Amino acid sequence: MPEWFSSVWPVATFFLGGASAYLRDFVTEKRQLAREAGVRQAERDKAITERRETFELDHLERLNEALHKLGRAAGRTHHGDMVIARASGRYASSQLSRDDSDAFTEANRDVYMLKNLVLDDALRNKVAQAHLAINVPSSMHNSDPEQADRRWTEAVLMLDGVQGDIAARIREIYVVASLPSPQA
Repeated sequence: MPEWFSSVWPVATFFLGGASAYLRDFVTEKRQLAREAGVRQAERDKAITERRETFELDHLERLNEALHKLGRAAGRTHHGDMVIARASGRYASSQLSRDDSDAFTEANRDVYMLKNLVLDDALRNKVAQAHLAINVPSSMHNSDPEQADRRWTEAVLMLDGVQGDIAARIREIYVVASLPSPQA
């Protein structure tokens, strides 16, 4: 080995060692920052998912209650119209009582406000169809009582079906929320 190599080699190894330590620390720090950013993003995603689930659960529970109230108000209205129809032969031939009219209007308003906030498109469409169907008999002024009663039965079945779908979605949200986190 040349003499200059013996004097340069310790200095070169010192600088190479320092450079490799710096490079190792740089790469380690970059990995740590990327890991921390990933953890922060996962926490943000989890918080967003939890807020979405909380909103959806609250909303679906309120909607289910509003649909129940609408069904009850529509049922009172239908019963009153059927009592009069048995005597007169014409369905919805008289004006509703103020209490029944107010309850029916309020229940419709609540469902109308809540149905458009359903996140699942298919479920929102089913709610809209059931909402429309439950209102059909009350708009059948001076019609055949048997036809109105059939429409009422169809509407009740649709309403029951959509409330079952809402309950299934609520259960699904609870099941998914109770599953262990993939990071755990």
